[in-house]
Amino acid sequence: MKDFSFQGRIELGTRLAGGKPGLLTWVGDQSSCELRFNTENADRTEQFSGQRLQSARLRQSTTVELNLVLRYGTSHNLQLGLYATPQAISAATVVDELLPDGLVAGSRIVLDKPANVQDLVIKDASGSPVTLVAGEDYRLESPHSGIIEMLDVSTLTQPFTAGYKHDAFTSLPFFTAQPPERYLYLNGINTVSGERVRLHLYRVQFNPFDTLALINPEFGELPLSGTAMFDVETADDPLLGGFGRIELPSEA
Repeated sequence: MKDFSFQGRIELGTRLAGGKPGLLTWVGDQSSCELRFNTENADRTEQFSGQRLQSARLRQSTTVELNLVLRYGTSHNLQLGLYATPQAISAATVVDELLPDGLVAGSRIVLDKPANVQDLVIKDASGSPVTLVAGEDYRLESPHSGIIEMLDVSTLTQPFTAGYKHDAFTSLPFFTAQPPERYLYLNGINTVSGERVRLHLYRVQFNPFDTLALINPEFGELPLSGTAMFDVETADDPLLGGFGRIELPSEA
């Protein structure tokens, strides 16, 4: 393989014993995938020649770092940089959700589960609860924001309660999981020649997002960084190595 320009599918999965991948998940399209190799050394300079020449080098550490920019904002991809444990919230009916007290005309509040709010009913706290009238006492800004603006509550007894239906959604609470460790497999192609290449990294541990742009004038992306950690189970196998491997077509 001479000239090259790579593309390919990146899969992330669990690591099985012996450096093998378990179940894999395709991360979707990505704009870049880069490896950075580095060694830190301690150098010794001799002190007898009068020229202070380097006489020895001791390698102190070896690191393999990964930079990966994903284009798909899926819960699978987002959880990697949020250290999140995804929570699947099922579609349901909410009954008597307590709203904040002390609301006045113009007050704006948000419901607890604002995922396509349907059949919203708000009642006051009087002995015979009064049902608030949409468009007169309050307005729902949109079903997908879950924001309610109070219009006229002067004659009503607070606190109010809300009942409604909502759709299913996924919640990703930040830093509720340990730093994610994944097996990375790149099934690549040299777009110059059509030859196939493959990359295996056995133990990639991702860093949290350094920056996550939430308002974008262009397409959004997920910039991930991480480290390919040393795998003691594969280190003594000359076909695997301790960090990972690249597989290329045989050369004549």
